[in-house]
Amino acid sequence: MARFVTGSHMRHHPASMMNPQSEDETDTRNTIKQDLLKKYIMYARTKVNPKLHYVDQDKVSALYAELRRESMATGSIPITVRHIESMIRLAEAHAKLHLREYVREDDINIAIRIMLESFIDTQKFSVMKNMKHTFSKYLSYKKDNNELLLFILKQLAKDQMVYSRARYGGDIQTVEISVEELEDKARQINIHSLQPFYESELFLANRFVHDKRAKNIILTL
Repeated sequence: MARFVTGSHMRHHPASMMNPQSEDETDTRNTIKQDLLKKYIMYARTKVNPKLHYVDQDKVSALYAELRRESMATGSIPITVRHIESMIRLAEAHAKLHLREYVREDDINIAIRIMLESFIDTQKFSVMKNMKHTFSKYLSYKKDNNELLLFILKQLAKDQMVYSRARYGGDIQTVEISVEELEDKARQINIHSLQPFYESELFLANRFVHDKRAKNIILTL
């Protein structure tokens, strides 16, 4: 939805209108006319009010308790009731987006993922890394595997870059990441086939190259 909205604004910008793309260059996959999108959003706002009757309260309570324990153990920024309230509002918004009468479990799971991503990103680096591992089952819910693998790969590349600069100094032109290390991280979140990721546009667009013979991944800086 976010990609569609931003793409729509770009296509309807005056500068874009003066230099229109050909039919072949325009991405028409799953496009929605702007008037229809406006009507959809207006209908959802005015007619849909999802109820919280089927919220998994035990799951929310367990997550809150787990986050409190984690903050006490690591000294991280503590979770508060306000975070939980925000998560409930996100769940309602997700249900409303799908024109549902009730908030379902998957609405809650998506809201948990969004809230956790935002909350964990506010932590110190060392705490952040540990929390991402601890709460990986929540963070990976319905997330595109390629985006998730790219996130992990970027973290590995960043760690390798810091290590190389500390050890060798100077400017670094390339960073090499072990395929085995990435595959080990992927298995921890139940991803076992990485070949589609290596062949994806997302992988190539971020300047990564998979060297099968050397069994590593090269990032050109």
